[in-house]
Amino acid sequence: MRKIALTVFLIAAVSGMLLAQQNYRWKATLADSVTADGFYNIVVTPEIGAKLQDGYADIRIVDASNQEVPFIQKTEEANFSDTRFKEYPIVSNEIIDKCCTKLTIKNPAKKPINNICFVLKNSDAVKVYQILGSDDSINWFAVKQFDVFYNQYSETDTKVVSYVNFPLTDYLYYRFDLTDRGYWDETRWNFWHQDRWSYPVNVLKAGYYETYLKEGIYQSVPAPAIAQKDSAAVKTSFIKISFADNYIINRIRFHVTGPRYYKRSVTIARKETDVQRNKIYYNPIGTIELNSYSLNEFDFSFFREKEFYLIIENNDNRPLKVEQAEAWQLTRYLKTYLEKGQRYALIYSDSADTAPVYDLQYFADSIPVILPTLAVEKTDRHVPALKEIMIDNHTSWYESKLVVWLSIIGLIAILSFMSWKMLNEMKKK
Repeated sequence: MRKIALTVFLIAAVSGMLLAQQNYRWKATLADSVTADGFYNIVVTPEIGAKLQDGYADIRIVDASNQEVPFIQKTEEANFSDTRFKEYPIVSNEIIDKCCTKLTIKNPAKKPINNICFVLKNSDAVKVYQILGSDDSINWFAVKQFDVFYNQYSETDTKVVSYVNFPLTDYLYYRFDLTDRGYWDETRWNFWHQDRWSYPVNVLKAGYYETYLKEGIYQSVPAPAIAQKDSAAVKTSFIKISFADNYIINRIRFHVTGPRYYKRSVTIARKETDVQRNKIYYNPIGTIELNSYSLNEFDFSFFREKEFYLIIENNDNRPLKVEQAEAWQLTRYLKTYLEKGQRYALIYSDSADTAPVYDLQYFADSIPVILPTLAVEKTDRHVPALKEIMIDNHTSWYESKLVVWLSIIGLIAILSFMSWKMLNEMKKK
């Protein structure tokens, strides 16, 4: 029984040693431009991405000691909204002692508006106000006769944002009269005696928030080779699109020549072989439409085919000619903290690897939005499967794969001998 237990233990040890050897097949040294300690963006180029799993799980950052450096992956969004504060010019801000504040702003474009956003110094104050409108700043007209201005103060910031709503109008000038005499008792405004007053609120800016729809940043992918064959018999064109590597594609544009006006249905297909039937067929994976009134540009959330076909239905029309194709992918970054003077590298491409789990993910909110970019040197090189990936040439004996493999061979020999001996003993019994 002891011998069986020992055998099981040795088998587990061998399995553990085999699993511990990560087979990263490629390495790229990062440019020596870490000028200060801090967070950096490392751009994963299309050439590196082509060697990775779909989710980019098999990529690591290592330092000169071959220690992993934590990072967070970030991929550009195809489209996203960005909100910006746009100011209205403050024409005048007149504070009348023991009376009121008269704030005049200008709406230069005379856009129809129904609200204004005020940025105020933090305070806990309640005011009553009226809003007037004018096109010449001389003759004023009522916009909002009476309302209560609540300034919601902040516990964490010295500035607060307050919105004032009013009927839709398009005056060139708006005047806000805020009284500093009296108090609000939750039901009505009570005017104080002329010898009593409250202090004004401090208005820093007036404006509005505008939302923009922005497009993510793309990287160009090396252009594919194109081969076309037109079949008059089935009135169909077969265009073979071949990329040099297994790139991820998020956008592709086809440059097409042909008749002045065209509108063709296109099937994107993968060419496959039925071994049993010894038959080649096209497996559809999507559809698009080529149109003379468009750029013939198409976006994909995820598309990864090193080689595919466009099958164009021509019907009775003259075939189109796909002259060229351009492709792009959304930029993917590795956000990481690097130290000045250190050298770093990327090791990647291991089909059996899983995504790393770092504590840094819990501090993602602390990483600045805008970061300096660290370039990847173009001298990527293939790393033999049995050679340890190191930044320098110094490898400890216990890290050497040669030693590991010799140990494995030795353990297999021991296991074989023990198994043979156990069988002989069992036969004798």
